[in-house]
Amino acid sequence: MRKGILLNDDNDLQASNGGIVIGNTQMQEVALILQLSQGAQKFSPTLGPNLVQLKKTGAPRFDIEQRVRVHLAKDNIDYETIKQQLKTNINES
Repeated sequence: MRKGILLNDDNDLQASNGGIVIGNTQMQEVALILQLSQGAQKFSPTLGPNLVQLKKTGAPRFDIEQRVRVHLAKDNIDYETIKQQLKTNINES
């Protein structure tokens, strides 16, 4: 479990009782990484799977999944560990 500052649905700091909210940030970090395009982060310019661009090109599912694996691994997140959580979160949306 990764613990840190939680963000709301608009990616702003989540606040409660005048303070910031601390909690499990693993899925939040996954979501932020998957939204990135390469070059968007100065501290790690190669982080960002460019999923929007990849999807527009009609890339096969394998290529998309492989790119997700690589970019999550750059942040020490094991894709196989969170794969089921990703499916659950996508299906609930």
